[in-house]
Amino acid sequence: MLRVILVLAALALPAAAQSQAQAQQAKPMGPPAKPQVSAFDGIDANKDGKISKAEFIAARSARFDQLDRNHDGKIDRADFPQAANHQAALRRLDAQIASADANKDGSVSRQELAHAQTPFFDKFDTNHDGFVDKAEADAARAKAQAAAARKRGG
Repeated sequence: MLRVILVLAALALPAAAQSQAQAQQAKPMGPPAKPQVSAFDGIDANKDGKISKAEFIAARSARFDQLDRNHDGKIDRADFPQAANHQAALRRLDAQIASADANKDGSVSRQELAHAQTPFFDKFDTNHDGFVDKAEADAARAKAQAAAARKRGG
């Protein structure tokens, strides 16, 4: 659930890559699977080995319909009913919505999401060249995995 909430404001790449890695590790041995497109490759539209801010914004905007679970044309608390039982998740959700909610109506429209700031992209672009390359994405994923392991107590 937290991964979905983070998508509202930022690059889902580390969480998506982590989920994909976990899913691949959990697969039983058997015939070779078809090659899968990584989360990075799915966002890198022009296949130049790096994600531009424009590619990130386009990928984030393409997920709008997945986030708008009740299909009312906006992303708000109603799209995340499971967060109501988790105060920390609810606070994060509210913060993510507020950061993208330009007209302050408590929800995020498709247009607001397309124009929202990109704090996670900016954070992961560690060399500040306007792109997130695979090394930066891998470092962010490793950091997210380490944080998750610490949180689990492992």
